[in-house]
Amino acid sequence: MTMPYDASTGPVDPGPTEAYLRWRHLQEQADAERDALLVSDAERDQVCRRLAAAFSEGRITSPELDERTSRALAARTYGDLEDVMVGLEPPAATTYHPVAPAAGLPARSVLPRLVFWVVGLFTSPFLLGGGAMVLFSDELSTTIFGLVMLTLFLPGLIALYRWAHPRT
Repeated sequence: MTMPYDASTGPVDPGPTEAYLRWRHLQEQADAERDALLVSDAERDQVCRRLAAAFSEGRITSPELDERTSRALAARTYGDLEDVMVGLEPPAATTYHPVAPAAGLPARSVLPRLVFWVVGLFTSPFLLGGGAMVLFSDELSTTIFGLVMLTLFLPGLIALYRWAHPRT
């Protein structure tokens, strides 16, 4: 496709094509339909939070915050909410989505817990024996051996437990 050319002024812009005008009409129609959709309470709250953030950043004044918040809480459609946000965000960033429920905690693997219980099962005689040696022994060497056993196995078992059962 070649562009019309005028020798004195250079390339001539032919203006919008029919396809572009048709696309623009359909886009405006889709925007109008979207602007007419009703909004939820969660979306109104989201806009109010954005207004509060804009106020804390110093982009709007206190009276303007009050006025815009009142309009946001009274808004019925997406178009109303977009009118409230005029001048605060670029048009591409004013799409409002319902607030999604918080995602559940990730499923924990069975493997860490299995490793903890297997290691715990095999080290429990040493822990119990070491503790018994410390508490019930009269000999110094047996008491020291018991303390060494506790010192070696107990911290590792606690660390293994924290790995198998992390805090949320």
